[in-house]
Amino acid sequence: MLCGAAFALFAPGSNAFASETDDTTQSEDEIVVTGSILTSQKASVRAKRAADNLADIASADAAARFPDQNAAAALARLPAVAVQRDQGQERYIQVRGAPNRWTSVSIDGVPMVGVDEGGDTRAFRFDAIPAVMLSEMVINKSLTPDLQADAIVATIDLKTYSPLDRKGFHIDGDIGYGFMAHGGGQQRQGSLRASWANDTFGVVLGGSHYLRDQVTDNREASYDEETGEATSFSIRNYKLERWNNGLFGGVEWSPEAGQKLYAKVIFSEFNDNEERNQYDFGVSDGSVTSIRGSFNDGEYRNRNYIGTIGGDYDDLNGFTTSFKANYT
Repeated sequence: MLCGAAFALFAPGSNAFASETDDTTQSEDEIVVTGSILTSQKASVRAKRAADNLADIASADAAARFPDQNAAAALARLPAVAVQRDQGQERYIQVRGAPNRWTSVSIDGVPMVGVDEGGDTRAFRFDAIPAVMLSEMVINKSLTPDLQADAIVATIDLKTYSPLDRKGFHIDGDIGYGFMAHGGGQQRQGSLRASWANDTFGVVLGGSHYLRDQVTDNREASYDEETGEATSFSIRNYKLERWNNGLFGGVEWSPEAGQKLYAKVIFSEFNDNEERNQYDFGVSDGSVTSIRGSFNDGEYRNRNYIGTIGGDYDDLNGFTTSFKANYT
């Protein structure tokens, strides 16, 4: 069981209040009501209609943010996307049922290389990207010349939050705490994002934390295909403690309409302390013939450092120009 709360605060000058009703406009002395869920859905539909290719887009640019803890859980809400979990936690995604390594990933248009145990450098860990720092996620199912060409099935672009999209001062976040039903371990999560912007300049800072302490018991058996009798069975006990931390920040400057310079930094980490104890029993004619035990106590660390500076210039003799310099 996990209890939580979400909140959104607005500066007096922003004159806004989060609700699930439709957008309405009133006089200067009255509250302007904006529909957080409805506005997000409308933004997603508009972005899909404006796209030059076949794409699914999840938008969280209204007062509310993604309700999910990481990018994998948020992407699972889109059609044709399946999520792969490890010990119940979302980690990888599959598009159209294809292997996860057939999908390439970028952040703000900058290609990212997945690095994970096992030597498969194409499997990107989405559980290392906090959802609170994202404003939009685009699954490009057909490629255009401006996209990286190494994707077999799709390319996913994770777009970070842009403070210039919302004028004034805003704070968004959530907090939750609970206990796991099995093992009694704690589960806690929290995120916070603060942004301020005027007509030309914007800044955003944010962070997130997630911890999960759980025990997993597995019982697995193997059977003879002809007789249907059990040939072996395993008793597995996993005790794990996992925690994710994320920090991000960005500044944007738009001196004129259609012109923007920006700088963004991202840090995220995934930590896993895990004990894996396993007992394997061989069975023949209803009797145990062999017993084997294995014990594993391991630590796993994954850290990401991403820094990007760039700019966009629209309507330059009919062309749109952009540049990026990135260190990952």
